[in-house]
Amino acid sequence: MSDPQPPALLSHRPPDDSRALLRRALDLGLDFTSGELRDGLVLRHVTPRELIDRFAEPIPIAGTGDEQLLKSLAEIASWSISQADPRYLAFPDTGDSIAALAADIVATFLNQNLIAFDRSAPAASVIEAQLITWLRELIGYPVTPLTDYQGLAGLGGMWTSGGNMSNHIAIAAALTHTYPEVREHGLRAVPEQPVILLASGVEHFSYLAAAQALGLGSDGLLWAAATADFTSDPASVARLLASPPPGKRIFMVVGVAGNCRTTGIDDLQQLADLCEQFGVWFHVDACHGGSLLFSEKLKGQLAGIERADSVALDPHKGLFVSYPSSYALFRDPNALGRFARYPDRADDPDCLDLGLITPFYGSRGFESLKLWALMKHQGTDGIGRLVDDRHATYQQMVDLLERTGCFRMLGTSDFYRCAFVFLPDEVAHAVEEAYSRPELREAVRTLVSRYTATFADRLYRSGTVVFDLFALQDLADRIGLGTDAKYQVMGMCVGHPHIPDDIEHGIEQAIHDHAQELTATMLTDARALLTTAAPPDGAAAADVTGPAGW
Repeated sequence: MSDPQPPALLSHRPPDDSRALLRRALDLGLDFTSGELRDGLVLRHVTPRELIDRFAEPIPIAGTGDEQLLKSLAEIASWSISQADPRYLAFPDTGDSIAALAADIVATFLNQNLIAFDRSAPAASVIEAQLITWLRELIGYPVTPLTDYQGLAGLGGMWTSGGNMSNHIAIAAALTHTYPEVREHGLRAVPEQPVILLASGVEHFSYLAAAQALGLGSDGLLWAAATADFTSDPASVARLLASPPPGKRIFMVVGVAGNCRTTGIDDLQQLADLCEQFGVWFHVDACHGGSLLFSEKLKGQLAGIERADSVALDPHKGLFVSYPSSYALFRDPNALGRFARYPDRADDPDCLDLGLITPFYGSRGFESLKLWALMKHQGTDGIGRLVDDRHATYQQMVDLLERTGCFRMLGTSDFYRCAFVFLPDEVAHAVEEAYSRPELREAVRTLVSRYTATFADRLYRSGTVVFDLFALQDLADRIGLGTDAKYQVMGMCVGHPHIPDDIEHGIEQAIHDHAQELTATMLTDARALLTTAAPPDGAAAADVTGPAGW
């Protein structure tokens, strides 16, 4: 029998009644974060079909009441993955800033619409403008104090829902800057094919998505080479800028400040020099690396970012802010002002209707309050200490991986993320013969990929440790079987400033336990392929992938 139909709205309930229900919802969230609702695991593994069978039901006709609502929310939480768990090592998106969580709760109640100042979001519009000014200052862009606000054309940044959209907006701004006629006449008015130059193997999936969505086409991307450190090769970029393919014009070069696979950081100064020399828009994708701007010790790795025409930042990556939180920022504030729906209002100091200069967005919520609250609560110094502590913890966790003797690293890492394959020392010794026998190399690569995927999948399904899994070339030839082919690789990404000793020991023990089960079988398969020159039969590579591999 269902509960009596509950009052639907805050205005229908006594305040104490609403407060009691919402406090229970808050307790539910804290129980999820603590692990109580997850049986102490990072996740309770389940397949898509199993979850569909669990949650699929007819459209509700009659309501179920408060108790059943809370039970349903708890059920959803119990089958969710916790990125705030220190054993979650796939991405840095912990989302556990107490100030940002508090701000998220308040922002939900405020229910502001950042499309306009009057009648929509007066205080929220000012707060977001202040935050954008702070971010511009961190990057090193020219800053006009908010007290000297002269209109939307001078703001120079906007909130977005993620790095994918921030990169889309930067591309649209660069295209409009290079070809002003596109705003009115579209791409048909452009005399040559506009293309984006970026390095293959370190790029984010958003650039291909943007090229297809914005009408540039898949062949609107021009690929430079990547270095053995998984960074853009400036020499390759220079050659293509000097001699682009016939009929193509490079209108944007992408520099990567922390790629999504190994967090390698490009030589931004050198790329900025090239873009300045050839008069090309320089975009820096700092969705991962942006957190280093807060660290006095680490921000030197981003030298040159202040010379970029546009920068994408993702505070929900590495800045402890929950989804969604991303920003597109521009050295020349007019880059966004060109998108003003009413150009005559872009220079009006009495207009703060952010919706007039936010391409792709109309109505949107007060998501920017979360990062504002974190910065207000901790200050740049406090956030910088968290970033520094996380870097030390990351190095500690890399040491853990290396001392197990189970893995081979692919390339180096500048901060918080590395890529590696499952290749125990005894297996590596057993397949050394393959290095001198070219006909065996593909079979060994297949073996390593299969066992890497199997190892990652077993850890994931156990719910004890979560690594990422994606495909990557061994550009530095760390395995010794060539640089062209891709391997299935694991990624470890440390999002936490501290991992308690007991949890670190538990991670190491889980790795040893699963490695012990697989190493003997892998060793047998490795010896067999040396005699057959073909990969042995076995379980197929696990189909577990994430956005880093898209």
